[in-house]
Amino acid sequence: MKVNGRRRTAQIVGGLAAVATFALAGCGSDNTSGATQAKDGARSTAAALSGTPIKIGYAASMSGAQASNGLSGKAVAHAWQEYTNAHGGILGHPVEITTTDTKNTVPGATAVVKSFMTDSDVDAVFMTDLVAESAMSDTFKGTDVAVISANGATNVPWTTVPGLFQDVSGAEYAAQAYADVAKATGAKKLGWAVCAEVANCQLNSENGSAYAETLGVAPVGTQLVSASASDYTAPCLSFIRKGTDSIAMYIGYTTGTRFAADCLQQGYTGRFLTANSGFDQTAFGKISGFKSYGTTEGFPWWADDPAVVTYRDAMAKYSPDGAWQTGNATAVWSSFELFKKALEDAKPTTVDRAAVLDAMYQVKDETLGGLLAQPVTYTKGQPSKPVMCSWFFKFDAGDDEPTSVAPATSGNGATGDLASTCKKTDD
Repeated sequence: MKVNGRRRTAQIVGGLAAVATFALAGCGSDNTSGATQAKDGARSTAAALSGTPIKIGYAASMSGAQASNGLSGKAVAHAWQEYTNAHGGILGHPVEITTTDTKNTVPGATAVVKSFMTDSDVDAVFMTDLVAESAMSDTFKGTDVAVISANGATNVPWTTVPGLFQDVSGAEYAAQAYADVAKATGAKKLGWAVCAEVANCQLNSENGSAYAETLGVAPVGTQLVSASASDYTAPCLSFIRKGTDSIAMYIGYTTGTRFAADCLQQGYTGRFLTANSGFDQTAFGKISGFKSYGTTEGFPWWADDPAVVTYRDAMAKYSPDGAWQTGNATAVWSSFELFKKALEDAKPTTVDRAAVLDAMYQVKDETLGGLLAQPVTYTKGQPSKPVMCSWFFKFDAGDDEPTSVAPATSGNGATGDLASTCKKTDD
């Protein structure tokens, strides 16, 4: 992958009405410092930091139908921890992340989160589990520890419960994004391949189909796609018979790669639409004939910006086997970076869960220099506002890297690859 040099930015005629994202999203624990051994003395650097450790509990789905989300997040969390500790920690404090598997179930996720929330040594909680999150509002109500979304998943509970902090778009925005992308790229007939394991997948696709119809893009129906299926010949043939020229893959990339390969083998000649953890550059790059447009809630990993170069370098050094060329991964990184910047701006004399909450509520119009798709502001006693921006790109098998699609107006004030596209609203 190219690290230096400017990247070509494509402009789609007519622009985009909206671009959004979708994060597809006894328990075992694992301190990320044991996931991959650092090779440059990062541990000795962390040990030399004078402050008491800042302890973070990370609830991530590392098994089950959407395990790729949590496993990718774990790799990113480890790289961020090691890089941060090797570069002074946070205000002189080393960070220690304990990642625990939620097993992609509501009981599993609830047990993990409660264990972190009741442990007074845990200063902040991060979470990645699209299956469980929307059913956990009551678990989070009245929380005295900051709970930070490590990817988009859904707006519930992130934009409904105070004390929870979302900095990337949720699935509710994604359904319209697929339709807008289809419209902007000239699609006439849009099909939906959605995860069978998550009820909201089908619901959102139905809403997306209704929205697509208002744009003049004909919906051809939804096919439920199970991660455990042996092949996807039947749904692929159904799309082909209906003349589908664009398929929105509302599924994780490990399933999506198999689905796309099967459809291409059956003779599908249209485009695939991807988003967030539904896309992995390396995986789809291996599928001959694959053509796609995508949206990403996490910043473009191919950008030349120094902060993005830092992300790539950190992943290569500390988590070389982690899936990092995906919006799920970059969303996790930016969420940890926001946590770090909030504390560094607030400069509390003591870092504990109360100080973290206070620091997060001091975040105002923050974009992390373009790593966030839109400026975020948090207000004490109020839930987060939905994020309505993301990035759009084109990627075909054989491409060295994705090509950004430039927005008509930058949603986050950034330029080049980091300039985001936002949904048009009436307010």
